Amino acid sequence: MSAGVALLVFILAFVIFSMLLKVPVPFGLAIASLFVFLGTNMNPITVAQYSFASLDSFALLAIPFYIFAGVLMEYSGISKLVVNWIQSIIGRIRGSLGIICTVTCMAFGVLTGSAMATISAIGKVMAPEMDKDGYPKSYTAALLAATCFLGILIPPSVPGIMYALASDSKISDVWMATVGPALVFMVGYIIVNYLRIGCHRPKGAKVHASVAEYATNVCKTTVRTFPALLMPIIIYGCIYGGICTPTEAGALSAVYGIIYFIILKIIDRKAISISLWEVAAISGASTAAIGLLNAFSTVAGKAITMAGVSNFLSDLITSNINSRAVFLLMINILFLFLGMFLDINAAVLIMTPLLLPVAKTYGITAVHFGAILLVNMSVGFMTPPFALGTFVGTKITGAGYGETVKESIPFMIVGLVAIIITTCFPEYVMFFVNILS
Repeated sequence: MSAGVALLVFILAFVIFSMLLKVPVPFGLAIASLFVFLGTNMNPITVAQYSFASLDSFALLAIPFYIFAGVLMEYSGISKLVVNWIQSIIGRIRGSLGIICTVTCMAFGVLTGSAMATISAIGKVMAPEMDKDGYPKSYTAALLAATCFLGILIPPSVPGIMYALASDSKISDVWMATVGPALVFMVGYIIVNYLRIGCHRPKGAKVHASVAEYATNVCKTTVRTFPALLMPIIIYGCIYGGICTPTEAGALSAVYGIIYFIILKIIDRKAISISLWEVAAISGASTAAIGLLNAFSTVAGKAITMAGVSNFLSDLITSNINSRAVFLLMINILFLFLGMFLDINAAVLIMTPLLLPVAKTYGITAVHFGAILLVNMSVGFMTPPFALGTFVGTKITGAGYGETVKESIPFMIVGLVAIIITTCFPEYVMFFVNILS
């Protein structure tokens, strides 16, 4: 079996089993890899060997720690505290609730690192408040779908860890590479919110509050929210202060989360409606799914490499595409398309071994390539037809899907701007990496 035929067999098998027959993605990858192994006369026993070897990684331990800490924060009532803290800082400006939703999703995503946890926790708090303030339900749903993935771009990020492992890059570098694009999203969303909502609102009554009163209010909410704010301080301070690795910082955040959970449970038993065992079960299920995905994606990468597919793709692309700009355009279209249908972790683990070697021939670094991949996949989270974020947003707010998609168009335009900036200005991406390198 030639390399081209092996690639075709792999793609067809994966599409048939994972997308048409609804086989879970990890097992779809395993089946597709097995076809390649058998077709190229490679020993299929190596499937088990590669799977086990992929899980024998110290860096991979970071994932269960961050997931566990994120679940603890999600069910500890942190979302309301974060909303109140952001609200005290922003104050009473026109369209403030939309800005608060954007910034809070960004801040809460830092604690959980999960788009689904962010949209669920913040959506339940913000949607009723925005509805009372006259925000259209479809706009609220679109805003939640557009902001929930910002936590993926702000460290700590599980997809960032997955990409760092797949590309053999430093986790901290991959994390910082998406901070710049995340700021573009935030500024763009605030502008969209002002043009769509803020500028149509009447000016609020003038608030006669002194600087001292404002500072006092901010200090009070900061003190109440400090237990939540301490988690990112621990993570960033330990990693970028050179005290420990990202994996060890994940362990510290999990320990801190347990301590916070127990203290809150002692103070007020009704404050948390979930037990520590249930937290462990939820985080364990998520970790198991990611572990299976990582194991079988490694097998897929080995099958593709041993079949000569990487070299085949590299020769095919470089012989037909002479321009770096055309290659960048091609991968952006491909990643954006995949983001509409495929789980971000699956896409990272499948596409990185395929296209990163080719990208390097065009002078694109692994960190810049990772930023392009993660930003495109994030935009795909709110882009129809699949648009998982949009589906969840409509469920939380009770809005119609068609109206929500219409409201999502300005946010998609911001996403395209972020993609262009990330792709065309690697210096901007690397600026944040170099600050803490």
